[in-house]
Amino acid sequence: MNTQLKLNKASMKEYTLITDLLIESAKWLKSKGSKQWNGILEGKDNHDTKSAIERGDVFYFTKGDALVGMCILWNKQSSWDQELWGVDKSDHYFYLHRLAINRHYSGQGIAMEILTEVEKYSKSKGKKEIRLDCIADNKVLNALYQDAGFNFFKTIYQHDAGEQIADFNLYKLDC
Repeated sequence: MNTQLKLNKASMKEYTLITDLLIESAKWLKSKGSKQWNGILEGKDNHDTKSAIERGDVFYFTKGDALVGMCILWNKQSSWDQELWGVDKSDHYFYLHRLAINRHYSGQGIAMEILTEVEKYSKSKGKKEIRLDCIADNKVLNALYQDAGFNFFKTIYQHDAGEQIADFNLYKLDC
């Protein structure tokens, strides 16, 4: 696919598109034996995607007319972020959540392209860092973030994620 990746801010007209991509990703994760994102399959939305879209925190990515991925970039900490990172009331950081790739485009470097676009966008908004968490035992995901330039910050051990108790690695990328 030779088309340039385009970052789009989601509006409510893309809500179904975003939700469908999250469900597709959750089904794929489940097929791989992961319990991550299982809540989505049960109709739970602990990231309140609808409100995140209304606030302008949800982005989707296209190549030509094709949806290739999405993510949520919170400008303010969620309660989850506060649990993992500690409370920070500043607006110096974006908190990256729900990076999802359309399965038809997996293995094509889309995730890396999305992370590059997220970094450019964050710089344009004057952010100091992008912060994220991921399941510590997901070697592929941890490698992706490290390859994209994110620096390991620390591991939070045996954290109750609602869907499972797990270890989470925290990463940050200077902007």
